[in-house]
Amino acid sequence: MSMHRLVVISAVVFGGALACSHEEKPAEGPAERAGEKVDQAAHDTKEGAEEATEKAGEKAEEAGDSLKKETKDEN
Repeated sequence: MSMHRLVVISAVVFGGALACSHEEKPAEGPAERAGEKVDQAAHDTKEGAEEATEKAGEKAEEAGDSLKKETKDEN
């Protein structure tokens, strides 16, 4: 193999590798999209649970305050 041919082949291989590695964002396939949807659903569920817990705590506190007031009024 001549030196010239080796240089040309090396340049083509290097150029191809450089072009492939310069991709900014990897291709997104169905598995990646499904994974993102699962992640979003989990996030939404967590937020919903936190809100429900907070509301339940507020209602329990209101019920406790109301019970204290009624108990004081009876004495």
